[in-house]
Amino acid sequence: MREKGGVIMEMSKVMKCEVDDCAYNMDSCCHTIAITIGDSALPRCDTFCQSTIKGGDAGSMAGVGACKVSACMYNTNLECQSPEVDVGYNENEPNCLTFEMA
Repeated sequence: MREKGGVIMEMSKVMKCEVDDCAYNMDSCCHTIAITIGDSALPRCDTFCQSTIKGGDAGSMAGVGACKVSACMYNTNLECQSPEVDVGYNENEPNCLTFEMA
């Protein structure tokens, strides 16, 4: 949770991750604390780490710590406002599949 102007904000949760070769993916769930999405144009998962070795915290469910895709309808001041996101491959790139143009 984050506080913004006296209001407690919930971090968007990564509900499903289909990027099986990512180190943080265990059983289609992302187990890092938070992911970062994109650059100024593409909704790529910047936290993606290709590895056969699994990492992260098996007891946690990732949130979206930052979204740098200003053209997404869910992006407000670099914060994701969607309650949940899905991550998976789009044209061989691990992307936020919840991304929608504003």
